[in-house]
Parts: sequence; C-alpha cells; structure tokens
Amino acid sequence: MKKIGGASSTTTFFILTLAFSLLFGAILNINITIGIDAFAKKSSNKVSDRNSNDGGNGDGAGNNDNTPTEPILPLPLPVEKPTNSKFVIINFDDSHESDYSYAKPILDRYGFKATFFEVCSWIEAGYHDNDVSATWEQITALQQDGMDIEAHTMTHPGLNGLSQADLDYEIGQSKQCLENHGFNPTIFAYPNGKGSDNPKVVDTVAKYYDLARTDTKSSALSLLQCGDESGGNVNNQQQRIYCGMYLHDGEVIPENRYSINSWAHKHIDEGCSANSVDNGDSDNCDKFRFEYNNAQMFQKFVSAVNSQYSYNKDGIVRAIPIIVYHILVNYRDLSDSNRPIDTTVNLFDAEMRYLYDNGFKVITMADLRYDTNSKSLYIKSS
Repeated sequence: MKKIGGASSTTTFFILTLAFSLLFGAILNINITIGIDAFAKKSSNKVSDRNSNDGGNGDGAGNNDNTPTEPILPLPLPVEKPTNSKFVIINFDDSHESDYSYAKPILDRYGFKATFFEVCSWIEAGYHDNDVSATWEQITALQQDGMDIEAHTMTHPGLNGLSQADLDYEIGQSKQCLENHGFNPTIFAYPNGKGSDNPKVVDTVAKYYDLARTDTKSSALSLLQCGDESGGNVNNQQQRIYCGMYLHDGEVIPENRYSINSWAHKHIDEGCSANSVDNGDSDNCDKFRFEYNNAQMFQKFVSAVNSQYSYNKDGIVRAIPIIVYHILVNYRDLSDSNRPIDTTVNLFDAEMRYLYDNGFKVITMADLRYDTNSKSLYIKSS
C-alpha cells in the first residue's frame, strides 16, 4: 500500500507541476500580447514592401489571407466642434489591388465613399510599385458600390517636358481608356502632383476634363471661394482666391479648377532643403529625410483634416481637405515599411474611425462643381 501511495503522490506532484507551468505560460503570453503597442516602432526585422514574403498579396509574413487584421485604435484626441459642416475628400491613386481588398471594406464599415484615380496601363499589369495591381472587375465593383472612378494618365510619367502628342496620349487617351471600360471620368490627377503650373500641360488637361487635382507638401486644403482677378481675400484669409485658369498676364496660378490641392499621405518625406536648390542640382543638394510611424502619421492626419476650421467658421465652406492614399499594407506599424506610399490597414481604419466619430462628412471629387460665372468651386447639392 505504501508503494502504491508513493507512486500516486509522485503522479499527483507531476500533474500539479505541469498545470502550473501551463498556467504561467498562458499568463506570460497574455501579458506580452497586451503589452504590444500597435503604434510602437519595431526596431528589427523590417519589411521593405508588401510582397517581400508572400508574393505581394498578403501581410508580408506568408499570409495570403487578404482580410485586414483587427485594428488597435489610438486614444481619441480632443476635437474642436465647429458649428458648420466638416468635409473631407478621400482619394486613392495608382490602381492598387489593396484599393479593393483593404480600403473598400473599411470605407464600407463607416459608410464612406472615395475617389480612385486609375492608371490605365497598370490595371491588370500584375505588379507595379512592388505591389499587386487592381483588375477591371474590381474597379467596376468599386463603381457599382458608389465609389468615384477618375483618370490618372496611361503610364504615370512626368508630364513636364512631354511633346504635345505624348501629352494627348497620356491625358486624353487615359480618359478614352476608362470610357472603353464603362467609366466616365471628368477629373484628372497629375502624376506626383507635377504639371499643374505648366501652361502646356494645363491646356491639354482642359481639353478633356472639367477639373484636375495636384498636391503640395504644405497643406491638405483645397480652396473653393474665389474673388476678383487681382487675388483679393475672403474673410481676411491670406490666400489667392481667384479660381479661373489664368491671370491677365497668362500665368497659371496656384488655386484654380485645374490645380485642386491635396495632401499625399506618405510616411517618409525626403527631398532637398529649401536653401540648397538654387543651383537646380538635386543630386548635390542638402537633402533631408523624415520617417513617421503610425502614431505620428495619425497626428499629421488629424491636423490636416482639422485645418479647415479657420476657413469655415460662419457656415460657409471655403476650404476642403483632400487626403491622397496609395497602398494599404497589413503591417503592424509604418516603421516596418521603407516605401513612402504605404499606409497600414490599422492606421487607415483609425483615421476613418476618427472622421466617423467626429462628424466629418466624407464626399468624393465628383461632388465638386465649378461655377463659370463666379469662377469658383462648390459642393453640389445632395
């Protein structure tokens, strides 16, 4: 009996030890999981692009499931509540497959519509920008769901310096290409925001489109209200507000129907310092480079969409922020990406939730109209 009892005691001790080990391991795992900050910078094992390990169609870790990971949202920020309506326009450029697989489900979640600027030759091309291209079927599905489909050239070249024949091909044929597939683009977007200050380029765009979008690094605001041709002010805002194509001297001006401003949502900002480009040699200039993680980009986004408040205080909408995205990736944080145009799925979800929670009205580029009498942009009535 003692022998049997001793074996039983040994067995009982082994079982208790094993149970305690499993319980401690589970607790440790929970603590580690809870301690992960979705907006914290990862210091190692960086992934340069979405298709590094999974052929460009998953999450960069061999996962081919295109279902976005459940986002971990940042803490809500205090927001000034103006009395007028708050508007935002969301754009996606360059015909990426993530427009359909990642962006659309999140936009649908919050009831938002966006504008998608398509590069015709990149559709169904397989890969571009190290990412999977969209298909005509996916773009058609976007339109059928109420999304706005517009034109972004045939091959995405720099437009400055092209011959007139090449300009007509890139700008005019891109409209025809989309029309051949059942779309009716009336708005054009300049590749990399270049060309809106070039009269030759603008004249070509004006032959085919009603409006055109460019971008700057300094502001997300597109100005709507216009005054006289001398560039007067509205509500003491220091801005040029004439929205026609040209001043009397023939110069292309910054704010007009073919130069609608926007802000490219890029987490890496690099270029030449302003005081070092006088010689025009970008290879030998004093260069800068800034990298932003999810938390920092979220703050930049909040600042961009809230910048309209000083313009729209009395119930008149004079300015609308336009945010331009490119590729959504299923990374944990932007610190895992070396590609400037990436936006993580969880960050995009957090930004759309911010708009939803704070009462912003999200419209599309197609909701903008141009009044030929006042030479100004306005939002069409719903």
